[in-house]
Amino acid sequence: ILAGSYNPPHLGHLAMLEYLSNRYTRVIAVVGFNPNKKYPVSPGQRKELLEEMLEGTASNNIEVAVVDGYIWRYGKRIGASTFFRGIRSWEKDGKDERALQILNTWGPMV
Repeated sequence: ILAGSYNPPHLGHLAMLEYLSNRYTRVIAVVGFNPNKKYPVSPGQRKELLEEMLEGTASNNIEVAVVDGYIWRYGKRIGASTFFRGIRSWEKDGKDERALQILNTWGPMV
């Protein structure tokens, strides 16, 4: 799983997905969203944009899913073995990503 808001999907996301596609049998780009945030583009639209971008690649083992709620629960339900996230920089995303890492690490064990 490569989880993110994909708001909007861009070439960096595409590069990460292609990289993972070459190393794993199945890759799922999970479009996550926080119901308490306002997004200019809906999660469904971001999914469609990402799928359109993927059509132009040689990767045929990437799926796109919209997930509300805890992504680790979705990953556990589908039997995912690895969870990836990208950050812009530690200064911009570090604190929030650290909190998500703790939640995603400890959540399945509680």
